[in-house]
Amino acid sequence: MSHTPSSWFAADPGKAWAERFFLLYSPVWIVLVGYVLLSRAVLAWDDWQFMGFGLLVGLPPVLVPALLRRTTPALQGTRWYESYWFKFNVWIFLFVFVGTYFLTHYFFDVLGMRYAFPTQWNGGAALVGRSRADIPLFMYPLTQAYFVTYHVVMLVCIRRVRGLLGLAEPGAEDRSPQATRFVRRLALACVVFGLAYAVSFAETWFMASDAISDYFRYIDKARMLKYGSLFYACYFLVSLPLLERLDAPGRRTPLGQAVLSSLAAGMLVFFILDLLTWVIGPIA
Repeated sequence: MSHTPSSWFAADPGKAWAERFFLLYSPVWIVLVGYVLLSRAVLAWDDWQFMGFGLLVGLPPVLVPALLRRTTPALQGTRWYESYWFKFNVWIFLFVFVGTYFLTHYFFDVLGMRYAFPTQWNGGAALVGRSRADIPLFMYPLTQAYFVTYHVVMLVCIRRVRGLLGLAEPGAEDRSPQATRFVRRLALACVVFGLAYAVSFAETWFMASDAISDYFRYIDKARMLKYGSLFYACYFLVSLPLLERLDAPGRRTPLGQAVLSSLAAGMLVFFILDLLTWVIGPIA
């Protein structure tokens, strides 16, 4: 694929293939999740069914590229553990794990989020959070699908905006006019903030729907949409700049570096959420 300053997808064929596949898969999991939640089918499930559904939704971004890598030209010639699709999934998995295991408790205590899924298989941090609310285990693979889609959508949009503003991708030589570079970068930062807030608001709006309030709700939906979406957006304000640098043009990110980057992102979000808690206190 030829790369122009206004391209949506990456110049690297393997990275571009992964981005397209993740986007093509997104409507599949959205329909599946929407159906089981809105149909209320989950109210009759046991833990095996919950976990099976979580894995059904969360594993395809890893399994499909793994199965196709020998027959897909864009994926051939790169070891599986050096491929963008694998490193991206590892990065998201670790970020999701930290966010779910530790940081969900901030959503319980600060944002007034409540789970009521009929699960016995639960797991979260032992010493984080005051409510001691349970985190269903199936949310870990389920959130993997969410975050793969969210990040790819925002990353391709950011790349497009970079091109339109005349800004190079991270790691590439920036040939934008120096006199206007600050303004262009400020404009890009505003776009990143807008995307992060919009995605956070959209998920909150759907998940706070009265149609699924029997097993998921916020105590104060209006304040969560307005203020909690900003709280949630902090995840993406940290992750997006780091993920932009994963296999940036002209360089291949080692798997170990991707792991450290994801764990650092999780810890930084931890700091930010705790600081916001001190500043704004519970919103519900």
